[in-house]
This record gives sequence, structure tokens and C-alpha cells, in this order.
Amino acid sequence: MEVAAERVAEKSELEEVLGPVEPPKPLEWVPVIASLGIERKRVRLRSGETRVYESYRVRLPKEVVEKLGLRGESTVLLQVARPRWYHLLDYREEPLRTRFKQIKKPWIKAEICLLGLAPQDLCNDYKTITVIASEQELRELGLEPGKPITLRELLERARSMRG
Repeated sequence: MEVAAERVAEKSELEEVLGPVEPPKPLEWVPVIASLGIERKRVRLRSGETRVYESYRVRLPKEVVEKLGLRGESTVLLQVARPRWYHLLDYREEPLRTRFKQIKKPWIKAEICLLGLAPQDLCNDYKTITVIASEQELRELGLEPGKPITLRELLERARSMRG
């Protein structure tokens, strides 16, 4: 009974801050390799000085735009990472399909599967999850944000912390 009352109180506090709250819809994450372009614009000031302004443009593939239902000036939420050389290969076709099976490190296979670069039948053993933790919790486990780790490695580190 108390738990239900706490939830109602939390919900009303949240509604005060955010306004009416609808149940959240899960975000749809689409892994993609996109290109980053730099646009430079020269502006001459009244003083005669010239300034150069740089802006960056992310180009998304048409399939991703269609899958997410984006239009014109849509806003998107991006998580960006600099790819490693093995992220830029397409493992769906031979001879790389065979080479995928020979990769020894499981986290590399998981990254390739996350990006959709390997056929689904080769990725059945690899699922990527998001873990939300404080910076202190990550430091205690010796983890770095954005650095991949397998579930087995995470469990081993957690067990070693317990003693």
C-alpha cells in the first residue's frame, strides 16, 4: 500500500516539473555508419576583419531516415563513436562472412553485430544491452564509458569486488 502511495507522489512531483506525463515509449536505436562533413563559412565583419565559422553536418543513409520516419528538419538523438577499421567492413558477404567466425574476441563480434554488419544468423549469440551506472560505480569496476565489455568479464569483475 505504501509503495503505491509513493509512486503516486513521485508521479505528481514529476508532472509538476514536466507537465502531464505519458508512459514513455522505448527509444528505437538504429546502428549506422554515417559521414561527418565540415562546412566553413567566411564572414567579413564591418571592421574589415574576416572570421571563419565551422559547422558540422552528419549525413544519414536513406534507409535509416526511412526506418525512423524522419522528415525534413527532424531532430534526432545521436550517440557517436569513431569507428575502428573492422567496423567499416561488410561481413554479410564472402570472404568476410567466413572470417567473422574466426574472430577470437567476443566484444569485437558484438560490436560488428550491433552495427548490423554481419548476417543475423551469425549474430544470434551476441546481443548488446545498455547499462546505466554512476561514474563512481564504473570506476569501482575499472570500466570506461563507451568501452565494450562482455557480460562474462563484467560478472568476473563484480565477483572479484565482493571478495
